[in-house]
Amino acid sequence: MNSVIHLDNQDDTSLRQKAFRKQFAENLNAALDRRGAIPSGYGRVTAVAELFGVSQNTAANWLRGGGVPELARLPEIAETLNTTVEQLVVGTPSTGAHAIDERYTIIDIHGNDEDEAHALYMLPEALREIGLPRGVTAMRVSGDDMDPYLRPGDVVFYDPRVNRIHTNGVFVLRIHDAPVVRRVQRSTVDGLRLICDNERFGSETLSEAALESSGIEVVGHVVGRLLVGR
Repeated sequence: MNSVIHLDNQDDTSLRQKAFRKQFAENLNAALDRRGAIPSGYGRVTAVAELFGVSQNTAANWLRGGGVPELARLPEIAETLNTTVEQLVVGTPSTGAHAIDERYTIIDIHGNDEDEAHALYMLPEALREIGLPRGVTAMRVSGDDMDPYLRPGDVVFYDPRVNRIHTNGVFVLRIHDAPVVRRVQRSTVDGLRLICDNERFGSETLSEAALESSGIEVVGHVVGRLLVGR
């Protein structure tokens, strides 16, 4: 697993946050330039506000380095502009944005079979901007057992440091050697309920002792999602 880069002090953090917002604005404007048919200047603010259904103040912040979209909006924005989330966040040499270097946190994104993986490069402050803790890992979802919470193609972010279930929540579990997402409810009477949000799939109730003896492993606690196409 790739390591997470930690920031040294608050002053450095503030500067890097500003740098990230500026970089995102550069990447967004570059993507808009490539798309064409969207004017520059104030007209671009109006066009972006209408295109993504946000206020002109929000659009201006995105375009001028005053703020970044919420995590859940990034796939929609990337798809509309015919680009990728990584290009919006990191950029490419052709956009004039910063190249990937040692400042970036690398988030591994794997599939349900864990065989194929790729990396999402993000500045540490970018994680905080969109509400994710440092140290997260990501998994692309292929099944519909957690629909509508997660659908095929969505990406779930989880904290791998959490390897026990201490509270209710959504967790990545390894069942029969395959990682799956389940909603977990604790009960003093029944033990643990492993729930599929899609009612077509059944739920399972286990005691904590049975959970351990069954070989089910807690891989991590879900802390965020990328919802693709919605």
